[in-house]
Amino acid sequence: MNRLLSALRWEVLNQFRQNIFYAALFVTVLWGAVLYQVPDAGIQPVLVSVLFLDLSIFGFFFMAALYYLEKGDRVLEGLVVTPLRVVEYLTAKISVLTALSVVVGALVTVVVYTPFIHWGWYVLAVVGMSVPISLFGFVLAARFNGINEFLVPGIFYLVLMQLPLLGYLGIWDNPLLYLIPSQPGMILLEAAYASAPLWEIGYALLYLAVLIFAGWRWAEQTFVKVIARQVGNG
Repeated sequence: MNRLLSALRWEVLNQFRQNIFYAALFVTVLWGAVLYQVPDAGIQPVLVSVLFLDLSIFGFFFMAALYYLEKGDRVLEGLVVTPLRVVEYLTAKISVLTALSVVVGALVTVVVYTPFIHWGWYVLAVVGMSVPISLFGFVLAARFNGINEFLVPGIFYLVLMQLPLLGYLGIWDNPLLYLIPSQPGMILLEAAYASAPLWEIGYALLYLAVLIFAGWRWAEQTFVKVIARQVGNG
């Protein structure tokens, strides 16, 4: 527990130094200013769509950026020989990124959206989208040498993750959307800002539990097999 708390404190400081906090502030101000211009009658679908898009991007690219920065600074080599466990390293990073996502979305919502929302579902939606996508961002980043190589497969993955938005907007309603890992987050966002059938919420929570468990194991194995091997060969 002490190691994890120390890792969390270090990660907050690290992300602050890497300007992640400033980027989150910029996103908050930008979306707040843009969405404030949308009439109240049409704000709900626009806000949900923006949050869905933003949550899909935030943790994914920032997790990759942090990985490459630490790789360049040879931080990862030091981690291999410290008492800090892989799960603690990942937990610290993802906790801070997820907390930032929760705050950014909440601030934008408070500024532009006056109706009551279900904050419990909102937090679950953010966590459910941020954690798996951040884990996969780490897994994917570890397979490439730099951000330029990462961008093409990363963008392809993000486009795939946006498909549930087509179902939400009524453009393409297909049962196959329920297989996409971002669909549970979309359902929980709907539940937060409007409503969703109980069976969909149950599916979303179960699917998220599977995604987070599988993503965590995959990220741990990636750290051990890929990063440790690179350090050993370095």
